[in-house]
Amino acid sequence: MKKIILMVPAAICLAFTFPAQGHSNAGRMAEEPDTAAVDTAVADSAWDDDYSEDADWAGGDDAAADDSVVVDSADEGFCTYNDELLSDFSTKNADYSLQNPADANAGVSFNATLFTPDADKNGEVRKGNGYSLMTSHILSAMLPAEDRLKWKVNSLGKMLETKWESVKRGYQADQADMKKAAQEGNFDYNPTSYSYRTSITPVWQWKDKGLTTYSIEDEAYTGGAHGILFHYYFTLNERTDSLLGLTDVFKPEALPQVFSLVGEKLKTGPQAAHDEQTWPSVAEVLPAPNADDYCVVSRQMEQYEGKWYPRPALTECGIVFTYPPYVKNCYAAGTINILITYDEAAKWLKK
Repeated sequence: MKKIILMVPAAICLAFTFPAQGHSNAGRMAEEPDTAAVDTAVADSAWDDDYSEDADWAGGDDAAADDSVVVDSADEGFCTYNDELLSDFSTKNADYSLQNPADANAGVSFNATLFTPDADKNGEVRKGNGYSLMTSHILSAMLPAEDRLKWKVNSLGKMLETKWESVKRGYQADQADMKKAAQEGNFDYNPTSYSYRTSITPVWQWKDKGLTTYSIEDEAYTGGAHGILFHYYFTLNERTDSLLGLTDVFKPEALPQVFSLVGEKLKTGPQAAHDEQTWPSVAEVLPAPNADDYCVVSRQMEQYEGKWYPRPALTECGIVFTYPPYVKNCYAAGTINILITYDEAAKWLKK
């Protein structure tokens, strides 16, 4: 089924509620496993007609390269990805879509590509290990609070299916409300399209230390001038099944100096906001996020001594702190990656 992804780039700073950013997908090919397609009709009591649903998902490393996943590192100016890693990973894919009965060109879709380490032939990893927990936090971060309360760490396939059921249900409820409003207001109901996409891709690895850094892209479009796209990095310690945090990378006594350097780079870098009142050039996130914010649920931000900071990740060029749009500048500025080189951090790093 044809998918409609509406991402409209902003040319000026826009004051929207949600963070968003852009990242292109070209230049890097990944093996895709065999897939099984299922077409079903999904009935909803709020509609006279049935939705038409398409689910196409599978996992594993037996590849049939029909629609290869493409990932690009060319626009990551701070550090080039290690493309060779992909050959060591399996993939778990999901490709769901639901057609709106009122308009064949409208509907909702969810696509996911998860590069998985140590996976079985179905692309599954051990339930509850570090990769599984990381993926669970990411997949649940965009869900409404009531669905997150029911969320369970499960197999990758089951978690992908659970997210799809949530976004599908939300789309149907929103369209039913829009149709009801149109009927009551005596105006035409114009169906809209929603789209969701998640990718988790290994980009740097240190096998001798059991560390892998993943690029996370988590995207949604649910209307408006542009979609929501979070792009950040996690470094996973496979030996402890945990994400690296501030005190895993830096000596605690050195963190004030680390934060000072990050603030200086925010102030003087090419994406600097030059508006200290709105976007202060300090490492901490202001205003502080709440428990339901994406960055907290996904674990992209971590709390240290009562303040919130981006979780640092290791790259081949240094340690990166990632700020989504609206945190330190407007949407048009894009995602801000602050890199502290290993030479700069030499005295601050834990051995």
